[in-house]
Amino acid sequence: MTDDGGGAFYGPKIDIKIKDAIGRLWQCSTIQVDFNLPERFDMEYVAADGSRQRPIMIHRAIFGSLERFFGILIENYAGDFPLWFAPVQVRLLPVSDAQQEYVTAIALQLRQLGYRVDVDFSGERLGKKIRTAELEKIPVVAVIGKREVENQTLSVRTRQSGELGSLTLLELQDMGRKTAPTLDRSDSDLLIFASRWLYKMQFSR
Repeated sequence: MTDDGGGAFYGPKIDIKIKDAIGRLWQCSTIQVDFNLPERFDMEYVAADGSRQRPIMIHRAIFGSLERFFGILIENYAGDFPLWFAPVQVRLLPVSDAQQEYVTAIALQLRQLGYRVDVDFSGERLGKKIRTAELEKIPVVAVIGKREVENQTLSVRTRQSGELGSLTLLELQDMGRKTAPTLDRSDSDLLIFASRWLYKMQFSR
């Protein structure tokens, strides 16, 4: 298949083109076979039979341009990221300062489980805290009051499913596990990097 307008002249390639939110196609992932550079650099290796052979170079770019990939992703979700990719996955909302110790302990446990968590200790009214989390499109919001502390639970609401009622930490973890995609190690590391980059960008504005 001819890639009209493409710039690769040194060998065949595989391109993955992604359609953005308004229908434009962008080249992102690509794997290219390069016969040119090994020859120019006079590269050789010793094969199993003792002969000297010229290698074939393979270029691989998983995301292509990171900035372009992030831009497409942000536009696609309109900033409303799924749980597995959101810069902040869970926000804890204590009703009052009386729940601070319990909330801090829950936040620590969630972070140890690998979740990106923050806590709203702003002192605003609960309704304002919930509204702020909605505007920031936080996937999971957990309200913690006197009853939740007594029962060792969280009152959970999600952008996807609305009010879920009282859940234990184990039940919340199980819910998160079911929504996560299956990834191999390299893909998982790259997506963790990307989500952490978005998290840092959020707080550097």
